[in-house]
Amino acid sequence: MNVGKHSALIFVYILLCMQISYAQIVDFSQVFTNYVYLNPSFVGSTSCPNVYSSFRTRNLSEKSYNSAYVSFDVELNEKFGSVGASLLQDFQSDVFKETEFMAIYAKTFQIRRYLYMNASLAAGYVYGATDYSNLIYSDMLNVFGEGFLATGEDMERIVRHNFNTEMGILLYNDNFFAGVSIKNLQGNITEENKKCNFFPRIFSFHSLGRFSTTKAYTQQYRIWFYPHVNLVVSNVSSYAQLGLVLQKWMVQAGGGYRQNFSKNANSFTFFVGVVQKKFRFAYSCDVTRNTTRKIDTHEVSLGYQFDCREKKKKFEAVKAPTI
Repeated sequence: MNVGKHSALIFVYILLCMQISYAQIVDFSQVFTNYVYLNPSFVGSTSCPNVYSSFRTRNLSEKSYNSAYVSFDVELNEKFGSVGASLLQDFQSDVFKETEFMAIYAKTFQIRRYLYMNASLAAGYVYGATDYSNLIYSDMLNVFGEGFLATGEDMERIVRHNFNTEMGILLYNDNFFAGVSIKNLQGNITEENKKCNFFPRIFSFHSLGRFSTTKAYTQQYRIWFYPHVNLVVSNVSSYAQLGLVLQKWMVQAGGGYRQNFSKNANSFTFFVGVVQKKFRFAYSCDVTRNTTRKIDTHEVSLGYQFDCREKKKKFEAVKAPTI
């Protein structure tokens, strides 16, 4: 398959995601393949132009909660840093819709010979709409007849236009990274400002390592291991994710565990992917405990890395490991 066909395939896939999904707050299952969403400091980390897209659906058997995400990032040079952009669209039925566009800038600093730090800042626009007229409240139920009663709840349609910001710090070498990101820097939702402030402030502490079973002279037997952890803290929902992905040649497989702290709920994630020099494709599903729906979340992702520009590099070729 030539480059033209590759590009056409990616374009069709992105259009499909954008048509399926319109708006929502998102927790992606494939958090360590969606590295720009995880931490904006990953922008430019591959040195080459890179595009990533994913689609996630939850509660597939009911009115599903869908998310589509697309990001593009590229390293300019060591002096000017890296830039990127992302688009998030998602919705839940005809009740909640959201669209978010973010522009991202990241800069690399050398700490030691093989140790680097990326610092980033992202800013963008969020459009959100919540239509309460499509909900059914308990006081609307007519136990003595058919139809619904009038409700005392607020049934208005609320539209929000928000300026959003986030930041990240990433410390890495060729075999590990550790980082922290803060989404919705201006956020801190209260009862008084919930109609004008869209999302709560979210902290993410994350790390990933990479190691293999054998040395370079036995490449045919080599298996790569990618253990990873992600801790998310906010005043709405906090949870921990632990996982491990194994790679043999171009095939990846693994799983993870997620524990919510605010309530007794947990889930397991199963992951399979295919990695080539330029292409990455992955599928994952979540098996949720404490509910009657067992496999209720599915996610697919596709990434493509364009050819790098020939240039002189100030830093040595050290890249943060990614799945």
